[in-house]
Amino acid sequence: MHWVIENDAFANGDILLGSLERLQKEHVVWHDEFWITREYEAFPKNSIFHGSLGNAARLKREMDWQPGSLCDEEEFSFSSIYKKYRDFLLNRDPVFTTISEVLGSPHIMDALSNGAGKIFARPNSPLKEFSGRVIGTKNLTPSHFDYGFYHSDMSLPIVLAEFKKIGKEFRFVCINDKIVTGCEYIADGRKGGVSIDTGEAWQFAQRIADLKMEKDLAYIIDICESDKELYLVETNPFSGSDLYACDATRIITSMEDA
Repeated sequence: MHWVIENDAFANGDILLGSLERLQKEHVVWHDEFWITREYEAFPKNSIFHGSLGNAARLKREMDWQPGSLCDEEEFSFSSIYKKYRDFLLNRDPVFTTISEVLGSPHIMDALSNGAGKIFARPNSPLKEFSGRVIGTKNLTPSHFDYGFYHSDMSLPIVLAEFKKIGKEFRFVCINDKIVTGCEYIADGRKGGVSIDTGEAWQFAQRIADLKMEKDLAYIIDICESDKELYLVETNPFSGSDLYACDATRIITSMEDA
């Protein structure tokens, strides 16, 4: 297998790169100038990409590598996740809307906030036009959804949900329907703790994997604690997800075995 790694896509670099070097695995570091030179067209057919969501999605569309870029935009939209995993989700009663609709209909926000004065918002797309966030329900503007910064689409499909307090958060890597590694992480600071390979959160993630709802060979499962219970936050495409403090060597060997 030939790994294509966009090391600059992650604040602390891609954890896979060092392990690929130590294991002497075939790999190349991706640079965006490749879109101009088109040299990626000469990469081996058995290439697999890991890097930014934007590049993962584009390579998914343009290249027929196997396994290629594991970034199915439709399957990892929150509307799709909701249909597949509603009974496991932290946000089981979301509102699917658009930026323009919610700005013109403040009653949507008031109904969700239940007097708390704040709600959770995220884009429906897994390509994350803006990061999931807690926002106030008053004096909203397009900039609260990063309009004009990372996108310019007032009709962008978004998801709104009641604000809920979250304790620990975990990221797990599922390959071939098996959880192979995971770690606790802090989403706001994009920081990962130590790798874990056991525990209740691991077992909960495996329950999600056992449903066999995803088409991709590998994907990400995010779990959280809330009110002393475990919930699924979302699933994410493998090729565009930060792996934080997961076990890089286990990911590489498990992927190649699969």
